[in-house]
Amino acid sequence: MNPPLSTSDSVTNGSLALAELRRGQSAVVTGLIDTAAIDTGRGSGDSLIARLRDIGFVPGARCEVVARMWLGGDPIAVRIGGSTFALRRAEAAAVRVQLAREPAIATEALTPRASVAAA
Repeated sequence: MNPPLSTSDSVTNGSLALAELRRGQSAVVTGLIDTAAIDTGRGSGDSLIARLRDIGFVPGARCEVVARMWLGGDPIAVRIGGSTFALRRAEAAAVRVQLAREPAIATEALTPRASVAAA
């Protein structure tokens, strides 16, 4: 079991909070942070971290923000591992991610082929 990232670790590795992503953005989970500021009314931050891990927010998992509510952006709908979950912004703030790089478009698909142009 991986320990949660400390706040200083998350700053140095260039990750950002899942709550900061906009609709349609994809990212890769880098870890979870355990902060006392996160209070979801379900107990300690440890139970939140355990619940997030249980639903698939583990390092290396790819996730995508599929929707945000228009008033305040809470909750956030996030797709991970083929499932979609609604997270409060405070819960999403505990998930650290790095933006996923989209695959580059093949340049040959954008340029006409010589055999087609000659015909």
